[in-house]
Amino acid sequence: MSLKENTDIVFEHYEKKIYDQKQLLEISRALNSTLDYKYLIDAILNICLAQLQTLHAAMYLEPEIDLGLFRLEPQSTKGFELTEADHNYEIKIDTPLIHYFEEKPKAITMDQILLVESLKDSKDLNYLRELGAEIIVPLNAKGKVNGLLVLGEKMTTEEFLEDEKEFMTTLANLAGIAVDNARLYELATVDMMTGLKIHHYFQTKLKEEMERCRKKGTKLALLFTDVDKFKVFNDTYGHQAGDVVLIEVARQLINAGQRHHIPARYGGEEFCLVMPGATEEEAFAKGEEIRKSVEAMVVKNPNDGTDLKVTLSVGVSTFRSTDRNNKDLIERADKALYQAKHSGRNRTICFKE
Repeated sequence: MSLKENTDIVFEHYEKKIYDQKQLLEISRALNSTLDYKYLIDAILNICLAQLQTLHAAMYLEPEIDLGLFRLEPQSTKGFELTEADHNYEIKIDTPLIHYFEEKPKAITMDQILLVESLKDSKDLNYLRELGAEIIVPLNAKGKVNGLLVLGEKMTTEEFLEDEKEFMTTLANLAGIAVDNARLYELATVDMMTGLKIHHYFQTKLKEEMERCRKKGTKLALLFTDVDKFKVFNDTYGHQAGDVVLIEVARQLINAGQRHHIPARYGGEEFCLVMPGATEEEAFAKGEEIRKSVEAMVVKNPNDGTDLKVTLSVGVSTFRSTDRNNKDLIERADKALYQAKHSGRNRTICFKE
């Protein structure tokens, strides 16, 4: 090889290094620009798919703080063909595989890790191989492994290069910190039982959205929902059954909401949905969608396994330029909800003077 050819190769190598560093800088900015947990997971997976030219990516994360295991969440996988058993598979934190990554926190191919003597009997490793994993990367935050990033084979069927593994190790470190921050933020702003945003967060975001309406002339709608005769339900079936109902009603609210909507727990069994940009007609349609989904819902009684059903009343209000603060918009939604409750229940009503 001539001196020029050798120089060109070295130059090309450093150009690639510089390009990767620039990419990582941009990725770091992107990951640290959001505390939305679900959006963050989706962004990390998409970055992996694009950067490593693979069609399969998944993240094993701890579903709850201090649970002591990693599991796939519904939004934490792309491309892999998974069964319900795959989604329920748990990788315990206190296992040889995780201990290995605590000592060697870097990306490693499946071929390489299968040669590690201490992991020859690892059922987790065998499971990931059968799943189609080609490379495993530990996520790290505060000196400990807080997740695993699993990637399938490359579209080009080429092997993963050392530069690519170094890139993924750095990316996983950035991702681990971002995920940890997002999880802590979620813990501070989410009602753990229902998965809805807490009251203080709701009030803060509603105020921000009302300010946006005043400055930009945009629209805003607010839905208030209440489980019909919930006190009677609790007295009849017990508080455990009541909690199950609240969790399932909250799930309908979350599923019906779009990404920019804010589902929140106002208090007790009263839930709400902030809908930036929505007209009264759109909010009414959304209220009916949620109401009907709750009406069709069947909940198992945790005490005896019998089927339980509930209905929902919904009140709708929209932003007015004369609104002074949150209280004005909330009061109208609450009055509409009151009207829905006292005109037969299980219906959606928009506020009218």
